[in-house]
Amino acid sequence: MSGWSDIDYRDFWDQPRIFFVCYEGQLILFDCAFDDEIEDYRDFYSVYLMPELSADDFAGSWAGLWRKAVRKLGETPLNRVHFDPTKRRQIDTSVLDSLLSHPARLSS
Repeated sequence: MSGWSDIDYRDFWDQPRIFFVCYEGQLILFDCAFDDEIEDYRDFYSVYLMPELSADDFAGSWAGLWRKAVRKLGETPLNRVHFDPTKRRQIDTSVLDSLLSHPARLSS
């Protein structure tokens, strides 16, 4: 079921590079990490199903928060994530429907 969900983000470069979305009662992290080898951001988000997080988790750096994931849902190209016109408030949930219907396993 496609619609729009609010996001909380950090690290904006052309679009959010790491953000959380709560969808169907689940907390989901989209992480587009900076790749030191290519000296640029990756062209995809790694997407994780997260447990309940504390206020301290949100207050600190979000780098490495993926390590707390319940499982990895997969990866999705940046262009498959559609933001509202500001690119700072909401995403189209159709990408979530796809990821949640075929979750990947979390690898170490």
